[in-house]
Amino acid sequence: MRSKYLILLVVAILACTLVALPVTAYSGDAVNWYTKGNALTASKNYTEAITAFDNAISLEPAYVEAWNGKADALNRAHRYSDALNASDQVIALNPDYLKGWINRGYILYNLGRYNDELAAYEQAIKIDPTNAEAWFNKGYSLGGMGRWQDALTAFDRVQTLDPAYPNLGANQQIAQQNLNASTPFYVKQAPIIGIVALFVIGAGIWLWMVKKKN
Repeated sequence: MRSKYLILLVVAILACTLVALPVTAYSGDAVNWYTKGNALTASKNYTEAITAFDNAISLEPAYVEAWNGKADALNRAHRYSDALNASDQVIALNPDYLKGWINRGYILYNLGRYNDELAAYEQAIKIDPTNAEAWFNKGYSLGGMGRWQDALTAFDRVQTLDPAYPNLGANQQIAQQNLNASTPFYVKQAPIIGIVALFVIGAGIWLWMVKKKN
């Protein structure tokens, strides 16, 4: 009797576990096409990569990663409008897909939509505030807008998250140099100017007092 209850308990636990697991698996054929698409993108064979991702999507229309791979391949092939359309599908299927937002930022940059590009990276950061790639791209985007202080702040965040992030040091240096170049002379020399001004004012008061005594 005890064994019977034990078996029923195990079955119940397994049933609950299976119900709780999300259905995220795609068909094997779709995954194979997706994997092939990634390999073709890596080898810069973008036309065939797009076809491979399309094959994966035809088998699994909600294959978010395949849509994102297609958007990336289209972007690399300089088909920016088509890439953005594919990116729209990514975001519609999963608004919290981090890689989708970062990839969208790259596409928007190529379309010259810099404010939207920045917004895409900021959305990625909202999803995962510890993602160094999102912060780095935000810094790069801000630098392109001439917002060098904000860019440095973003790069400093990358430094905290991943000190070995590729090209971080070079971009920090460029941002600092441009910030220095864009800062007005009177702001840079504000301490010295302040001291000189105090000296001149003090000298003027002293002369006025001397004349008053005479």
